[in-house]
Amino acid sequence: MVVAEPFAEAGMAVLRRAGIDVVQMAGASRATLADALSDADGLIVRSETRVDRELLRCGARLAVVARAGAGVDAIDVDAATEAGIVVLNTPGANTLAAAEHTFALILSLCRNVPQAVADIREGRWDRRHLIGSELAEKTLGIVGLGRIGGAVAQRAKAFGMRVVATDPFVSAARADSVGARLVTLDELLESSDIVTLHVPLGPQTSGLIGAAQLARLRPHALLVNCARGGLVDEEALLKALDRHALRGAALDVVAEEPPSPESASARLHRHPKVIATPHIGGSTREALERVATEVATDVVNVLRGAPPVAAVNAPALAGPGAGILQPFVQLAYRLGVLLPQISTSQNRATYVLTLEGHIAEMEASPLEAAFLSGFLQGISDRRVSMVNARAIARELGIVIDVQRSSDAGAFASRLRVAGEATTLAGTSTNAGLRLLEWNGYEIDAVPAGDLVVTLHRDVPGMVGKVGTILGDAHINISTMQVSRNAFAGEAAMVLSVDRTVNAATAKDLGCIEGVQFVRTLRLPAAS
Repeated sequence: MVVAEPFAEAGMAVLRRAGIDVVQMAGASRATLADALSDADGLIVRSETRVDRELLRCGARLAVVARAGAGVDAIDVDAATEAGIVVLNTPGANTLAAAEHTFALILSLCRNVPQAVADIREGRWDRRHLIGSELAEKTLGIVGLGRIGGAVAQRAKAFGMRVVATDPFVSAARADSVGARLVTLDELLESSDIVTLHVPLGPQTSGLIGAAQLARLRPHALLVNCARGGLVDEEALLKALDRHALRGAALDVVAEEPPSPESASARLHRHPKVIATPHIGGSTREALERVATEVATDVVNVLRGAPPVAAVNAPALAGPGAGILQPFVQLAYRLGVLLPQISTSQNRATYVLTLEGHIAEMEASPLEAAFLSGFLQGISDRRVSMVNARAIARELGIVIDVQRSSDAGAFASRLRVAGEATTLAGTSTNAGLRLLEWNGYEIDAVPAGDLVVTLHRDVPGMVGKVGTILGDAHINISTMQVSRNAFAGEAAMVLSVDRTVNAATAKDLGCIEGVQFVRTLRLPAAS
């Protein structure tokens, strides 16, 4: 794993505990970095390294590129996707830091804090030109009501502010939950005392605030940008400030970082109506540690073949149900790993994925991708991730039929997968993931580690015979589940064991009189 920029030790520790060799390349030249990528499985960057198509070509083994932060502007996501490389970021880890820095800039603008500090340091004590304004009863306009915008909205209510917001991807219910009222961008600009930007930079948002938008602001209005520099037309902002179209601006980001001396970004930094900071919105000790820990954990997931939490170029978990769906993504992956190991059928054409209960109304694509990424690892020698799993499945003629049901039995939600001859079902509980059913047999097992599954006649002594063979092989049983289909009929047994059952021991189990089926299974360790 190549780490191209400074990275918190907490994240390094996560990587090392997972057995990943870390090469620290902070401060290295681009040529040196390119050489280091030749045998690297992953790359971690922050905001300064440009990960373009050319650099990606240097990493033939790259499986993951991770940005320790929210945006991925400097990463060629399309080129990474074409190469099957997972692109990760940490969209939520610096939410609190960015929201708090937004208010640091708002308060600094409203109370003339930088000017007051400068006066004191120069020995001046003149308060007349430092009279500020309060936040209470003012209207805050938030452009972008995602994680950070929502956090800003909630904190604005504590200051007694009115909050309006614009975001084409957010429902009125989401806005109401954070105390904001949805309006159009024009309405927001015309009615707000302070406008703050919290949207990603892309083709639809580049230059979002230009001359026409600035002209809609009231002369006393303030503009705050802690998101991305390219959101604002900087030449237009300079002209608007000069003609007193708005009272001032606070910028943590500019289009060119660091700016060249005579660029519009540099001229904004020098403007008397602007206060600026050098892109430090997410730079708190707590946020940097969260970012490093979260991105390192996600990198470990990808390198182990498991679904990531925050992949930019894979089906994303978003919206109010994301927290509910996340453990089921992990479950879908584990069911995918389990299915080819336990199935008796070689027909791999169509699989039915059924979302039951609360998850029935949620987006299925992350579950499909996670299931396929686990399943295909067992039947293909290609490198499979959530990025390319569906493409590989199409090549192999594998079809996923998604079905939904409001009935999840005794559970709030349940996920079921069915092939031609095998059915598996599981759920997520407060105690973690559980395997609930195999081919109609009710069980309760943790889908992790080494398992042994048997199908046998339901006669006395069967459990003892299986236990004796495993004991003679020095294999300890940690849990055992037995499920009947009828009295004196057939029974299924699922055992969790402390190490892998070898082929010879599995053969001995299969030779027990009455045992019809034996499978030794390996799943990822419990997370």
